Amino acid sequence: MAEAVLAPTSRKTTSKPSPRSRSGFTLIEIMIVIAIIGAAIAIATPRLFKKDTNIKSVARQFLVLGKEVRNRARLSNATMRLVLDLDPAEPKYWVERAKGPQLIDPEAEEKRDEEEDGKKPPMWDMDTVLIKEKRKLPSGLYFGSVETLHMKAPQTEGVAYVHFFPEGLMEAASIQITDRKNLTWSLIYNPLTGQADIVESARALKDVNR
Repeated sequence: MAEAVLAPTSRKTTSKPSPRSRSGFTLIEIMIVIAIIGAAIAIATPRLFKKDTNIKSVARQFLVLGKEVRNRARLSNATMRLVLDLDPAEPKYWVERAKGPQLIDPEAEEKRDEEEDGKKPPMWDMDTVLIKEKRKLPSGLYFGSVETLHMKAPQTEGVAYVHFFPEGLMEAASIQITDRKNLTWSLIYNPLTGQADIVESARALKDVNR
């Protein structure tokens, strides 16, 4: 009697999930992603906050400089002025000292500066005690405007002056520093104390009540 031959039964094989599919991402892959994100933040953060840091640093420098010029004018019994060149291509500033007593008249002063150009000895000399040479603002920052109590309107171009007197007084003044985009900070100087308030917005003298 012939034996029945049984056909081999086919077995359905199921593949086991690989360790990769079970665990999602490996620890190494996660560390690589974190490193990439950290590098991107490290590169982007200085760009985002560089101008904010610069404008804060400049504002503090002017705050200290105002006190120093006021003290020097008082101790040396001289009229002094902070000179601000509002040139958009290369804004800079320095300190000058007068030869003898000076009356403050912006229009007469501007005319006298023009007349003295190469014709007479200047009435003012650069004072290098506090600032050795003319200082430039950091790249990307500008003087938005300068306003003093003696001006008819805020000055936005040319060369502006803030005066300090032997009696320990100074002109009430507002100096705006800006990146011409999103940031504008104002320094508002008190004429009696020489102290400056730093305001993180554009402010004029008429907006300030003392």
